[in-house]
Amino acid sequence: MGLALGFGLKRALAGMERVFGPDSPSRRILASVYLAIAAASVVAVIHAGVRRPIASVLLPLQICYKLLTLVFVTDRSNPVPWANLGISILHGATLWAMWTEAE
Repeated sequence: MGLALGFGLKRALAGMERVFGPDSPSRRILASVYLAIAAASVVAVIHAGVRRPIASVLLPLQICYKLLTLVFVTDRSNPVPWANLGISILHGATLWAMWTEAE
């Protein structure tokens, strides 16, 4: 949300600009992708009938793109790829729990 809300809040979210770069069309596209993922996640939380199908598509996709940031962001001091690694581990554990529960 900080990525999306940070468009006009440069003083309050100066750290966002250091990590994600200045406000630009590419950053707004990234924020749009994040908001779409958040919206699908909210639907999955609210509606149990679509929870498993949404999670089965959304979580592997997020794991894939988040792990790719470890390859494509070469600045090892950037916190985003490391946070993405942690989120990927959490998503992997969620998928494992979901799939083993179904058996």
